[in-house]
Amino acid sequence: MYNNLETFISFTEREGFDKEQTLESTLYPYQLFIEGYSLLELCCYHGAVDCFKFLRTKFNSEITQKCLDLSFLGGNQEIMSECLKYQEPNKESMEYAIVSHNIDFVTFLMN
Repeated sequence: MYNNLETFISFTEREGFDKEQTLESTLYPYQLFIEGYSLLELCCYHGAVDCFKFLRTKFNSEITQKCLDLSFLGGNQEIMSECLKYQEPNKESMEYAIVSHNIDFVTFLMN
């Protein structure tokens, strides 16, 4: 997923678009009991901030704990900051920050 807002908007305007659709793929971190990732969660994973903002504005997509966790992998600080307004970091958030190999994220969570 690229942060191509124009293409993403045209995708959401197609007939039959389901804002609640999820994607299951072995390309993304495996989660027990989770049936795929939402579009907003995928934006967090890929760091697609413009698409993230669009989903939040147009569809009022919910920021989940998984959004926060995946935002550490995506590495976009603007997305992380928005997710932190709605979700508290937990152990899994720290695991994702460590996996991202970004010491700044790990240090932030430790403080």
